[in-house]
Amino acid sequence: MKTLKNINEKKYDLVIENGTIIFGALKNKEIMNIGIIGDKIETISKDRLDGKKVIDARNLYVAPGFIDVHSHSDISGFIDESCSSKIYQGVTTEINGNCGIGISPWIDGNRENLKKYIQTHSDINYYPIDLNKTKSFLVLKNFLKERKLVTNQGFLVGAGCIRIAVMGFKSSKANESEIEKMKILLEEQFREGAIGISFGLIYQPGNFMDQREILELLKVVKKYDKIASFHMRDEVNEIEKSIEEVIYYGRETGAKVNISHLKVMNKKNWGKAQKIIEALEEAFKSGVAISFDQYPYEATCTNLFVLLPQSIFNGDIETFIKDIPSFSDEVMLLIRENIEKRGGGENIVISNSYLKNSYFNGRTISEISKYLNLSEEKTVLYILEKSRGKAQGIYFSMDLRDVKEFFKSDLGVIASDGNSLPMEDSFELGNPHPRNFGTFPKYVHMVKNEISIEQIINRVTKKPAEFFKIEGRGEIKNGNFADITIFDLAKVKDSSTFQNSFQRPVGIEYVVINGKVVLEGETVFNIRAGTVLVN
Repeated sequence: MKTLKNINEKKYDLVIENGTIIFGALKNKEIMNIGIIGDKIETISKDRLDGKKVIDARNLYVAPGFIDVHSHSDISGFIDESCSSKIYQGVTTEINGNCGIGISPWIDGNRENLKKYIQTHSDINYYPIDLNKTKSFLVLKNFLKERKLVTNQGFLVGAGCIRIAVMGFKSSKANESEIEKMKILLEEQFREGAIGISFGLIYQPGNFMDQREILELLKVVKKYDKIASFHMRDEVNEIEKSIEEVIYYGRETGAKVNISHLKVMNKKNWGKAQKIIEALEEAFKSGVAISFDQYPYEATCTNLFVLLPQSIFNGDIETFIKDIPSFSDEVMLLIRENIEKRGGGENIVISNSYLKNSYFNGRTISEISKYLNLSEEKTVLYILEKSRGKAQGIYFSMDLRDVKEFFKSDLGVIASDGNSLPMEDSFELGNPHPRNFGTFPKYVHMVKNEISIEQIINRVTKKPAEFFKIEGRGEIKNGNFADITIFDLAKVKDSSTFQNSFQRPVGIEYVVINGKVVLEGETVFNIRAGTVLVN
């Protein structure tokens, strides 16, 4: 690794010299020098540049900072520890509030319902969060500006938060008055700078939203030229139908739509990736503004509630726990079917049980079932009850060939579906999905011998910036913000595994956020150089 050195010249605050620049746009790489003043790129030149600090990037690639448009780092700004797991990957910008889940907004009367929502859907929900700081995007934005952030962070508005604010956890269809209130609340968040909206149509209360409700909200998205990301209703046996639903919303409203963490689950569906891409690209050619994000892993990760039939959980964890003893044989059969859809009990691993008995973490449902002497269905209910609905699972239900097929489409970008996590917090967090620690180095390593480095970097920088309208980032050019990732292509790869996820990737040598060096080699500097993004 090259060393960071100080020299006496004063012109530039930071100079990156001798590096091979990958600009982010699909233009040829070139060995040049970069001069940075404050938080902006001031000069890109073959001439020697003088600066207060100089990084010698000889034999290294210099790229725009990687952009993670599907992140769940919503509460990282409330955590005192350095949430550095994304910085180690070269990520400089994250978009939070995905899957319909978020921490804002709320209105009087439904604050506690939002608190319940966060507690059952956040991977790091044991950290305290002051909801007084999240009542609206404006309030949250002002708090985070004072607090400072480890990465740059933009926020989608969770449709689940909007619905809870207006309707609580009611399972009924929204009436005209309720829809109008949701639209007004969404407009307020957009005017305050939220990036877009996300829908979690598999989670309560998102699964209660019908097409009319969604179409009305998308009219607001179109009016403000934002983006709507969708965790679809079904990523298993009804995946094609679910994709058609998202295409329909984009076509009917003209709004930009994005499919979150595109994947094919359940062995009997493997091999459908090419057909799915054809449908998406046909829709795009016909005028639908559609895109997708994906992560380079064959396993998913989410709350254990996805194993339950939607009819038995409406978002109220206390009522759910009270009802467990009365669940019918029919309910238990539906849980069994969902376990099989997600790969079977031997392929579902508890990443964090949030229980004192650490035996559960890293064990499969099948193993825990034998340990407890319970059926797999009752084991799922036991863990959900004891964890108060917090338990997370990793589901080995995908085929890597489908994952790689999705890589081929120009409609897709790479995103982690993970959190910025404190690297030292391994006990409390259990054994999270490796995507929290290695998504971007893993992707680069997987495809570096198959496509050009310019294409690789475009997919993790300029293209996501364009999809989500992240101004001034995603490309190395004069006047843009100085978010820069410097890496050794020969070495870059992930180290995190499903058995031991708290591992730093290798090959990411420097990370610069808004002109400040936040990573040098294996050292992250707790500078909190990130800012809140608005558009």
